[in-house]
Amino acid sequence: MRFAWITAAIFFLSAPFGVDGETLPDMRPALVGSGPSSLVNLIDTQALMKRGQDHGAVLFRCLVQPTGQAVYRLAYGGTPNSEILRQEVKNKLIAARFIPAVYNHHNTLAWFYGTVTFSVIDVKLHIKVFANKEKSELAQGSDFIAPQSIYVTGHIYNSVPRRKYAFGTWATEDVPGTVEFELTVATNGQMKEIHIVQENPPGKGYGQNALADMKEFTWLPAYKNGRPTEMPTHLTFTFLPPDWYWK
Repeated sequence: MRFAWITAAIFFLSAPFGVDGETLPDMRPALVGSGPSSLVNLIDTQALMKRGQDHGAVLFRCLVQPTGQAVYRLAYGGTPNSEILRQEVKNKLIAARFIPAVYNHHNTLAWFYGTVTFSVIDVKLHIKVFANKEKSELAQGSDFIAPQSIYVTGHIYNSVPRRKYAFGTWATEDVPGTVEFELTVATNGQMKEIHIVQENPPGKGYGQNALADMKEFTWLPAYKNGRPTEMPTHLTFTFLPPDWYWK
């Protein structure tokens, strides 16, 4: 999740956009969207059923560019026996287009953390894409968007070049190193509180490395029913071997 060239990428990816900045709000999180290229409309529910996928849920994260394209895509975790759904989400994220985040009236890069659920009810297939991974909100089917970390044009994120971290041979796309955080972001985007809940594998310094990065980010607050809200949420910071990002 950390790349030595991220500062250059911020300038490169953000510079061409924001021509219509005056028409954009001051702040808006990245959204799933509902167009033909949205993730929810790209997932093939019939194929999932034919391949034997039953009820299931899968977590995913990606970096949504100002164009809406998703890069650094990862589908992971979720409920047992959801491998078919996980592969489908991974494949469809490649072509998916999101509604980009907005900061200071300009489209900006944002990390999007979501959950895809699949169910078969009365022979009807249901696919839903949520912009959060909170079990309580998912159970209610809430209109809830988790806080999103963003990269702002012109800001230098010092955490990237100053730290290095080791990878073990265990680290793969399906089994990444992870750090689970509980965090609270104020409605103005200020990080109010953050602490490590769990890190895997322990004892490698992943938690403190990830925590330092989390404090460097600029943030958009959580949203509930379309309004900024302040509440504790959870986020999984993932570590993968550097060469994975180029595959």
